[in-house]
Amino acid sequence: MRKTILICLLATLFTMVLAGSVLAQKKAAPSAVPLPPELVNLPVIKAEPWFKIEDNPKTFLEGPAFDRNGNLYVTSIYDGRIFKITPDKKVSTIFNNKAIMPDGLAIHKDGRLFVACLTGQLLVMNTDGSNVTIIDIKYNGKPEKLNDLVFDAKGNLYVTDFTGTPAKPTGGIYRYSADFKTVQPVYEGMASANGIALSPRGNEIWASETARGTLLRLTLLEDGVTLSPTVGATHPYHFSGHPGPDSLCVDQNGNVYQAMVFQGRAVILDKNAIPIANVLIPGRDEGKNLGTTKGAFKPGTKDVYIMAWGQAGAWIYKFRGLADWLKLFSHQE
Repeated sequence: MRKTILICLLATLFTMVLAGSVLAQKKAAPSAVPLPPELVNLPVIKAEPWFKIEDNPKTFLEGPAFDRNGNLYVTSIYDGRIFKITPDKKVSTIFNNKAIMPDGLAIHKDGRLFVACLTGQLLVMNTDGSNVTIIDIKYNGKPEKLNDLVFDAKGNLYVTDFTGTPAKPTGGIYRYSADFKTVQPVYEGMASANGIALSPRGNEIWASETARGTLLRLTLLEDGVTLSPTVGATHPYHFSGHPGPDSLCVDQNGNVYQAMVFQGRAVILDKNAIPIANVLIPGRDEGKNLGTTKGAFKPGTKDVYIMAWGQAGAWIYKFRGLADWLKLFSHQE
């Protein structure tokens, strides 16, 4: 009898150990997009669903920008659409042209919407989509594929050219004068220049370089075009994994919010380009909503609205930033 009881106890113990092992394996299931080792111990900010544009998993959302009335504008690159989302979450399509690939958005302080297009156009329109015009001035054919853009405090417009590879870096950053009569190169020789933002003082440009996986910092002289002879251009951070960084935005303290495309996440770096937090999109470990492209601060708040699309559809997520928004040219008096 004692032998039978002992055998039963051992069998029960073995079953419990086996069940625990299986449970541990389930908990330790690998993520579809694991974080790089150097980022795994950073604080985590979990984004929350804010608004679903549509169910189509191929709706490549980009270019968020808020106007003075709190309306949010976003692009859908591959089908040539621009959406307007009101504060009460009513959505309308203000632009629809499959021959054009709208990417980054920026709003002028006079209310006009400027659109950087991967098909080469710099579009200008009213925020209801009317009066569409093209600014076609170039510098030796550049920028060729406009990706992202940002106004400085004087109304000059910086644009990235999303061309080039590490073997043939033909991309760069170009500046349109405030009257849009001239274009000047600011920095060339980039491999797929993508996101762009200005520091709080306006004397530094942050730009992501997708093909090289780097974050670029340019320190400018007062003319806004010439690089500082002492600091100039640096690559203070190199991102792990593939594909690389997409677009970015900056807060009032100079922190950089860098979206990582097809990884369902963003990295927040401080003003010295040191990573300080991860932003994670729900479902990323299961391979959902990995298309994180860019975030934008809602004016007057710390809230960041980030584009994330994929298996679960085309979504806008929301999370709390680490500092207040940085006032852009669109909200200057």
